[in-house]
Amino acid sequence: MDLSTWHAGAFITAVCGAPGALLLLEVCLARRRTGESSSDEALVRPIYRVLIPAHDEAAGIGACLEALIPLLPSPSTALVVADNCSDETASIATAFGVEVLVREDSELRGKGYALKHGLDHLSQAPPDCVVFLDADCSYLRGGPSDLAALAVASGRPAQGLFLMDPPSESSLGARAAAFAVRVKNDLRARGLSQLGGAVSLQGSSFALSWDACSAVSPPVDELAEDAVWGWRLADKGWPPLFSTQTACSGQLASGREANQIQRARWERGTLLGAWRVLPGVLVRSLMRGRLAVSVLALDGLVPPLSLLAFACSVWALVGVQTGISFAQAVAPISILASGVLISWLRVGRDLIAPHELVGLLAHGLARICRFPATVLSGSEWRRTPRDGAVEAHDRSIKD
Repeated sequence: MDLSTWHAGAFITAVCGAPGALLLLEVCLARRRTGESSSDEALVRPIYRVLIPAHDEAAGIGACLEALIPLLPSPSTALVVADNCSDETASIATAFGVEVLVREDSELRGKGYALKHGLDHLSQAPPDCVVFLDADCSYLRGGPSDLAALAVASGRPAQGLFLMDPPSESSLGARAAAFAVRVKNDLRARGLSQLGGAVSLQGSSFALSWDACSAVSPPVDELAEDAVWGWRLADKGWPPLFSTQTACSGQLASGREANQIQRARWERGTLLGAWRVLPGVLVRSLMRGRLAVSVLALDGLVPPLSLLAFACSVWALVGVQTGISFAQAVAPISILASGVLISWLRVGRDLIAPHELVGLLAHGLARICRFPATVLSGSEWRRTPRDGAVEAHDRSIKD
């Protein structure tokens, strides 16, 4: 092997291996969860509202509000935005005594529009803080008041622990999806907090001061609107922090097709949002010497595991076939596999039994093969089907 070939191989190995190395570092640095709050945070009692965007959530909004209302000063603390609903979401929410906004717009669809509509309404009498919660979620530990207190006391957005549970008696694929959420939303977030102190917003159970809400509007043209919102907030001086003081759980979609739609939307949305937003955020943070935001941007540029595994696998095959040293060819996939294995040891053993690890590998290979078709192709948004009913709402992505 000549010197130029070695240099080319080393460069590609570094490019493919760097994201996996960052993931491995995060999962190794992640501290144990803690539910304790500081005395300063406990003294803060801000006025807050809970904003719940809901599109055709009649099947779950009742359970969400039933669990949430006992945690609130009054039912009217919650604001449900019934966005383009064709079911009884609004009437069910009204029966619980919460404030309900009905939004109808056949052209402008998506969670970002619902969030903006709710914030525009709250601007008439702004609270100190707004807590954001998905309509299919409930708190396992703590509550909105804890997140609001942390956000106001720290002056930064506060992201609580947000997990997704697989359906009962679920397949290995559904449990693998729940494991992936744990890795991203829990383990990597804890590790990222140790590296830089700032994390991404995760979609539910996060709190923003009213000043932050006013300064940076929620994105309305992104599939991963929450992650993009968090990156833009960090860029403007509000890097989100992570706390396991509160824990919130949602439900993964039921059925293979619904699960694939949900995963594809998350992965495609995060990938596109990162490409559009994070290079500029990274450059500006480096120029300003803001380490926390730089680390956050680098973390956001780590591609979805399916794409990363695809790239590392291709490089391993191509490298071996073209005469690159075996160590260079397999280093990226080995680093990534080490990160996944450590993640399973820390947060995945109750979801995936040891004897299922071979099946998990087969599931991962199948996802790698499907990745280009499910994530990189097409430019339309599909809502996740509920209760097995396949439903689609199309919305063009502004690339």
